[in-house]
Amino acid sequence: MKRLFTSIFLSLSFIISGTAQDADALLSKLSENATTFGSIDATYTSQMVDVKSDFEETLKGHIQIDSNKFQLDLGEFVIISDGGTVWTYEKETNDCYIEDAEMLSEQGIEPSKIFTIWEDDFKNEWVGVSTIDEKEYVQINLYPSGADASEKPYHTIQLFIDESALEVVQLVIKGRSGVDTDYHINSFKTGVNMPASTFFFTESDFPGVTMIDNRI
Repeated sequence: MKRLFTSIFLSLSFIISGTAQDADALLSKLSENATTFGSIDATYTSQMVDVKSDFEETLKGHIQIDSNKFQLDLGEFVIISDGGTVWTYEKETNDCYIEDAEMLSEQGIEPSKIFTIWEDDFKNEWVGVSTIDEKEYVQINLYPSGADASEKPYHTIQLFIDESALEVVQLVIKGRSGVDTDYHINSFKTGVNMPASTFFFTESDFPGVTMIDNRI
């Protein structure tokens, strides 16, 4: 289960320069724009590449977010959180794993923060303009900082930003173990009405499900 989070979603020195200030300014605008979103309904395609084992996997995901709550549908798995508890439902086995949201967030990127990830403990670097599908986007790299920086399962997050729309269109998570995951945003809607049941796993809706409680 941990790999789902360390995938979804190097110690580096960094000197603050003029371009870093530009990065701060753009990320500040992104954060300001994000305060107007309310709920988020987005779809994406992710490509995970394990360099060491020469393994690649492509997944399509659908994520719904409201504050610190989320539902992430990965096809074979559905991950739901009400902000305090995380339920990971495996369709093939009809098993549901229960975890504390706080513990899982320490193992990787919290899905509810995926569109504001730069607001956590990161140093940033303005890389420049990158071309994706014949369109130009601003690339900003994020590097984990803080006391637990070396414990993060990733060393770099690459953001590709539509500067005019103030939206992140793609992000790449570079893992310390050699696993990199590329997320390409296919659709992005905000202010979508979502019932409370979206963010709670109702056992009765899954006949015969096995509940596996991993909370301490």
